[in-house]
Amino acid sequence: MGAVNRTGRQGPVGVLLFASAGDRIPGDPGAPGTFDFPVEYGVVPGSYRDLVQGSPEACGRLCQAARELEARGVSAIAGDCGLMVLYQEELARSVSVPVVASSLALLPLLRTMLGREKKIGLLTGHSGLLARRHLAAAGVDGDGELVIQGMEDEPHFRQVVLEGACPQDYRLMARDVLHAVGRLLEREKEVGAIVLECSNLTTFAWEVEEKYHIPVFDVNLAIRILRLGREHTCYAGRT
Repeated sequence: MGAVNRTGRQGPVGVLLFASAGDRIPGDPGAPGTFDFPVEYGVVPGSYRDLVQGSPEACGRLCQAARELEARGVSAIAGDCGLMVLYQEELARSVSVPVVASSLALLPLLRTMLGREKKIGLLTGHSGLLARRHLAAAGVDGDGELVIQGMEDEPHFRQVVLEGACPQDYRLMARDVLHAVGRLLEREKEVGAIVLECSNLTTFAWEVEEKYHIPVFDVNLAIRILRLGREHTCYAGRT
């Protein structure tokens, strides 16, 4: 008997995204064509700014969208904005399938994997908007072991993501992302991994790893983990 793989026997992955989000390109979890498996999108009224302070209304809209995705047969749910971590616990309680609201949910795992000697570099869309409550919702007690670098001063990122003034240019956005990571690594040499908080950054994970030779983690990787949790291979007959 050969190995049996369960690929294709599970439902699609659901991705929660805001209706007013800016321009997306492949590599963003909210962009069609990013994944090589089926994806269902749950559109939530509002924008990422609803997650800066947070509110019961924003939480309710997200949880309702998650329940609707579950009703459509998804096998797992992920968020398309890193700040959705604010409601990781509530989203997970609202459905019966696994939920990863943000790449920030990977921080406790990475902290265990890297040990205390290495720090985690965290590239965020805006360092002034990422607050301690977001880190606490991810299960991180403080930011002492994080090196946080914002994208707010990178010109193309600001125009596209923060101001919504123009569509994305791959080359210009890649330039901005690499520049910001370089600034982060100049500030702290003992960085063991980079986490991309903002989903607009995930397109450029390859460029970051290629240039700086450091492991890169993002919500796309978390989504693939959710997917692979239902794609194990049966090894009966190989022994």
